[in-house]
Amino acid sequence: MTIESHLRLAAVIAAHTDHKVVGRTRLQKTVRLLQRLGFPTDYRFTLHFYGPYSEALQAEVNLLNVVGLIEERPHVSHDGTPYYTIAAIGDASLPDLGDFDTVINRLDKADSVVLELAATYDTFRELGCDHDEALRRLRRKKGSKCDESRDRQALDLLRELGLPTD
Repeated sequence: MTIESHLRLAAVIAAHTDHKVVGRTRLQKTVRLLQRLGFPTDYRFTLHFYGPYSEALQAEVNLLNVVGLIEERPHVSHDGTPYYTIAAIGDASLPDLGDFDTVINRLDKADSVVLELAATYDTFRELGCDHDEALRRLRRKKGSKCDESRDRQALDLLRELGLPTD
């Protein structure tokens, strides 16, 4: 990874509300969809428990945390579930993200489960599944997270981004 890619990732984090991403899963899915839209990164994603996941992306988050461009903090929700916040810090001169700022803003506002479903469905489509097969696989993988409303919201999000859904 180059310094430019490090700064780009820090800029993606900084573009979120309060310069913070709530949840590693959200960051993974956001970067995955940004990359599908042409954002200049080359993380390799594989299907994991929560959908597409990149070990290289998490390694870069760890590096940015060590060098002080971001701060990743563990938390525990009221129900005992652990999660992380990833916040941009410092006065580093971060690159302009251009039109991707608008996309990041939209993804930041999406429900976290809907974002997870959208990224996972899109991964199945990119693997060559047609719409029906991608939905079938999504529902099998995500189980109770899928329902008519969330499925529709995930597909609407992908359509809004210009990614294939039909």
